[in-house]
This record gives sequence, structure tokens and C-alpha cells, in this order.
Amino acid sequence: MAVNKTKKTNFGYNFPLKSPIIFSIIISLIVLAIFSEVLTADFVIWDDAIIYKNPNLGGLSLERIYWAFTDVDSMMRYNPLTLLSWSATYHFFGLNPFGYHLVNWLLHGLSSGVLFLIIRKILLLSPLTIQNSTHKVHGYINITASLATLCWALHPMRVEPVVWALDRTYCQAVFFLLLSTLCYIKAIESEFDKRRYLFLIVSAFIFYTASLLSYAIGLTYFGVFFILDIFLFKRIGGVIGWWKSQAAKKVLLEKLTFAIPAVLIGVITVVVRVKSAGVWSPPVPLSEFGILDRLMQAVYIIVYYIYRPFYPVHLAPIYYTLVSFDPLSLPFLLRAFGFFLFSIVIFIFRKRWPIGLALLLSYIILSIPVMGFFEHPHYPVDRYSLVSSICLSIIIAFGLINFIKIKYFPIISVSVLLIVITVLGWLSFNQIKIWHNTESLYSHIIETLENDPNLQEIYWRLGNYYLCERGEKEKAIINFEKTLAINPYNPMAHRSLAQIEYENGNLIKAVYHLQKLVVITPKDYKVHYLLSQIFYKLNKKKEALYHYERALNLRR
Repeated sequence: MAVNKTKKTNFGYNFPLKSPIIFSIIISLIVLAIFSEVLTADFVIWDDAIIYKNPNLGGLSLERIYWAFTDVDSMMRYNPLTLLSWSATYHFFGLNPFGYHLVNWLLHGLSSGVLFLIIRKILLLSPLTIQNSTHKVHGYINITASLATLCWALHPMRVEPVVWALDRTYCQAVFFLLLSTLCYIKAIESEFDKRRYLFLIVSAFIFYTASLLSYAIGLTYFGVFFILDIFLFKRIGGVIGWWKSQAAKKVLLEKLTFAIPAVLIGVITVVVRVKSAGVWSPPVPLSEFGILDRLMQAVYIIVYYIYRPFYPVHLAPIYYTLVSFDPLSLPFLLRAFGFFLFSIVIFIFRKRWPIGLALLLSYIILSIPVMGFFEHPHYPVDRYSLVSSICLSIIIAFGLINFIKIKYFPIISVSVLLIVITVLGWLSFNQIKIWHNTESLYSHIIETLENDPNLQEIYWRLGNYYLCERGEKEKAIINFEKTLAINPYNPMAHRSLAQIEYENGNLIKAVYHLQKLVVITPKDYKVHYLLSQIFYKLNKKKEALYHYERALNLRR
């Protein structure tokens, strides 16, 4: 007897109930289409030089593999699989930016498809769906999971990690994390089929380890598996002394297995961070950045990524809020109090709305690697929301399912979400154009940050781009002078202007900037030596001799 695999939903259309792969592919294609402008982007002078100026980067070879897993000097974090991924891209595309953007683009599209499958599975297995198990609910799940996924995938805060070539680290790590999650859910779902369970749980472990070796943003992610066991699968918890049972011991051992690579790679990451202090800024000690400062910074980060997705405009690659702050100032205290109050409310209503507590705990766990406990200054950037913002999409999905029985709610909610997703897609499309090249990126940062005193760094970077990459000295001078208008004691701007004026034959102007440098960096022997050369050309032998002797004394 033939079985009809489609059911009529409340929208009046027939949707295949057993076609999640089709939905997954459609979602991936939509995301790839919206983000297709990524493929025309260039490298940007926003640390992309780690790729195109990396002397160790080259085609795949045994030596390259050895370098990727043993390099602790050139990278701030331990990410050997990303280094190998870049090498594979180099093997086929050389230093053509198209190849590096292509892989980021594909990873994000595939991640979106996998996330749909995860959200759909969570909805199907949740007690809320099981209690309201009807054809209407089941027919609505594919649409619900699709809309929730697109809210995540097409959000403008996804643009930075996708269009920035260097952020392959995040795209790749998230892709493997999502694959790990999907395998884990399927493994627990088929726990009584030992062969299938073993295959899937090992696959989940391998993908999780691959994510950590791509970039350690999932160091605490194994805690999410623990939350799934409590709230979704009900494998542990619920009764007093549950931890004593054999089932609980199995679950805990399972989580310990996932924790092992997290701890090992966490330790390696700390070692790499310390050893690379010669290349990067060293970790800040407690004496300079105390425990209270670190805790309040962490709270700021937690709260920031809760509200920022609802205001996805004026996005920039960097925000200077946490460069210098008072942890006891009113804004920081209000954030801490608000989050504490919010957490208390969620805990009080945990029995009525357990998914709320589960998602809050997951959000906190996922935010730990980006809280900046060991970093100062720390920057709340868009890419840090890549994993934790998935919790928001799951909330959207459960919200749609929870109120499905209300008359007209499905049609109204889906219509509203479609409008929201369209707006998000449009904002993302425009945000990608901002990242198209260095000039457009820096111009946008300047426009976004307006009168922030830290703009001196951006003006200098833009000037350096015009000088070193484009050879446009006049534009470089304009931006270096804007740097000095914000900070007259910026040594980089004075050094750059001195170089330009010297090359242009304007020796008097070069002397002016070099003398400023003598005041700012009095122990820089190179400045004194260059002054001695210029004064000699100006036939000022007394000044030339003085600076030459100063250079010799400082050089010793």
C-alpha cells in the first residue's frame, strides 16, 4: 500500500515531511547567493598579510604538515588545520584572493545547511513537540527550522568571518562544530543500536577535535553536549542521586572523552600565546588588569552579544569600548545587574520553560572562549558571536512552535520573519561591499567610529596602505596628518611623514618630524642616525656630528 509522504499544513501547501536534506540544500543555496559578492573581494590590510606575506605558506607537503602542527611562533593561537587549509588553497590558487574567499563562502553555506538539520532535530526531539505531536506541528517544523537558520546565516554579523580571508579559522571551526553536534544528536538518538551509536559518537569526537585544531573557539563546547543530555535527551538529572547510576557514569565518561582534546588543545593554545609574545603583545598580568576588571569585561561581552544582534547596523571590524574602562562605572554595573536579574528570572521559571535555562547555560558556555579573560585590551568584534548567536535562532524556532495553536499566529509570524530575513540579507549584502577592499573598509570604520580618539590608528593604517601598497603619497600624507590631528605624539605618523618628505627632497620637513620623534622615542638610534645624515646634507655639520654620536652611543 502506497504511503503518502506529504501532509497538508496550515498554509494550504503540501510539504514533504521527510525531506530535510532538500530544505538543507535550499538554505545553503540561499545563503551562498546572498553572500556571493564575497567572491569578488580582495585581501585587506587588516591582518590578511598573515596569509599573503606568510613565508611558511606554500603548497601541501610533508614539511608543510609538520610546520602546521609545530608552529608556535607566527600565530597567536594554535590552529594547524587552518594553516593546512590555507596551504591547500595556495596549492590550487596561489595568492589569488578568490580561492581564500571561495572556501570561506562554501564553509558558511554548508554550515547553514547543517545548522538547519540540527535545529530541526532539536525541535523534533523536544518534549514540547512530542506533547503536541500532530501533522500540523510536524509539517511546520521544516519551515520553522529554515527560518530560524536563515536568521543566523544571513545576519550582518556573519559577514566579517565570511568575507575576511583570515577568518577561515572561524568558518572552519564552526563547520566542524556543527557537524560534531549533528553526529552527537544522531548518536544519542540511536543509542540502542550499538554499532550506529559507536560510529556516530566517534565521528562527533573527530569533528570536535578537528574544530579545535582549526581554532579553539569550541574549547567549552563539550558542555553543550552535557546540556543536551539533561534537557533534550533526559539521559541524566531529574532525580536525587542521579550521578550514582550506571547510565549517568556512562554519560559522564562520554563527556570526559570530549573534554580531553579540549583541555590538551587549551594548554597548547596557552603555550603558543606565551611563546608568540615576541610577535604579538604578551598576555597582560594581573597587576595591570585585575580580577574585577576581567570579570566585568566578561559580563560586558556576555550582555553585548545578547542585544547586539537586534541592532545590526554601524558594524565595524573593531570597537574600542574595552580598551580603557572603569569596571565600577554605571554602564558596566547596570549590565551586570541586568544580566544577574535576567538569569534569576530564567532560573525561577526553569520548570515552566526549561529550554530557556538550557539556552542561557549554553550561551554562557559558548561565550567563555571570547570573554577575554587573558586579554587586554579586548575587542568585542562581530566574529565572536558566530557560535553563541545560534542560541538565539533556537529560541526563535521554539517560539514559533510554542504558539502554533494560536489562530493566525503561524501565518503572521512567518510573514514577519520573512521580512526580517529579507532585511538581514540586504544588510549583509551591503556589509560585504564594505569589506571589498582595504580602502572601502577603512573608510567605513572612520565613518562608523566618528570622533573616537582611537581613530588615529585607522588613519595611520589607511595612510600606510596608500603609501606602501598604492604608492599614493599625497593621500598618505593627508591621512598621516589626520592621525597627528588626533594625537600629535603618534610616532608612526611622524616616522611615515619623515620618510615621505625625505624621499621627496623636503629635508626641512623631514627634520621637523624626526625631531618630534626624538622627543617621543629618545632612545631610537635610527632616528638620530637619519638626522645626522640629513643635517650633513644641509651642511649643518655640528648638528650632524651630535646626532651621529648619539646614534653610536644608543647603538652600543
